[in-house]
Amino acid sequence: MVNISLFSRLVPLKALLPADRTQLAKQSSVLQYRAGQPVFRNGELAKTQAYLIEGEIELMDERGAQVLHAKDPAAAFPLAPGPRRSAAALALKPSKVLYVDRDQLDVFLTWTQTGEVEVSEIGSEVDDEPHDWMTALLQSKAFLRIPPANIAQIFSSMEPVTFNAGETIITQGEPGDYYYVVTEGRCQVLLEQGMEEEELAQLGVGRCFGEEALVSGEPRNASVRALSRCTLMRLSSTAFNRLLKAPLLDEVELDSKPETATLLDVRLPAEFDRGHLRGAFNLPLGHLRTLAAELDPKQEYWVYCDTGRRSASAAFLLSERGFTARLVRGGVSAEAFGR
Repeated sequence: MVNISLFSRLVPLKALLPADRTQLAKQSSVLQYRAGQPVFRNGELAKTQAYLIEGEIELMDERGAQVLHAKDPAAAFPLAPGPRRSAAALALKPSKVLYVDRDQLDVFLTWTQTGEVEVSEIGSEVDDEPHDWMTALLQSKAFLRIPPANIAQIFSSMEPVTFNAGETIITQGEPGDYYYVVTEGRCQVLLEQGMEEEELAQLGVGRCFGEEALVSGEPRNASVRALSRCTLMRLSSTAFNRLLKAPLLDEVELDSKPETATLLDVRLPAEFDRGHLRGAFNLPLGHLRTLAAELDPKQEYWVYCDTGRRSASAAFLLSERGFTARLVRGGVSAEAFGR
């Protein structure tokens, strides 16, 4: 396991929760290179993100060569990021390079950014809950955008489940399998940090949960436990993807973007400042719920990140709130930033 203290100065590693940094560190490695030794080749498949932590290297691409020292501010960012290395790297002096699993990092980023603001979203209406859960769903902005045939199938595909007080409904860290609607009783959302639990919110009749893990494909970012005897309706991940996710998540190709659409970059501010699509503005996934109200409901938003994982969650959340949000398929590579 690499020294976790390295992560505190690297972008976006320093944004991770401590427990996630520890887990990622176990799957990371540091390699040493002699002066004159190649680090990686241009166009090489990149399953990891690479960071220069000691020494000096030269990055070479079609635009020329750039010398990077480990103490340079630019060394806080990944070397030649993207699914394939966007440059070749050569060690000019004895150097050390940290490698972290690219997919695992993206999983943790998506999990952290969607989970940390959950309380501000689902805890905002507990004193004004509808008593008819079906009416609550039908009046939501998300259901107004779903074809009537899908709505009928959603209700017919749901199945009732009951939990006694104290029983766990979903567990943080486990794969997403169902989307839930509370029909009777009350439950609580819990963030588990080591041996401690923090209550993020309470959910009553008509409230939904569980969609984020189904949209992003990542583990549950919080646990939900019954506070009283609860009855819920649940929708399987297969039915959710076909009947709810598909109509709300409109995937598009970047080259077909109309001039009237606005590009929305949902990466961290430090990632955005490092490079982004020309004309885009930054609204990190972690702040989307609290700041979505400031967006123009008449505007069409084309949402992107570097892999498509964080942007998928963001596009779905915006669509749930009635915005016209398109997901840029597959994310946007670093080579496209600035164009």
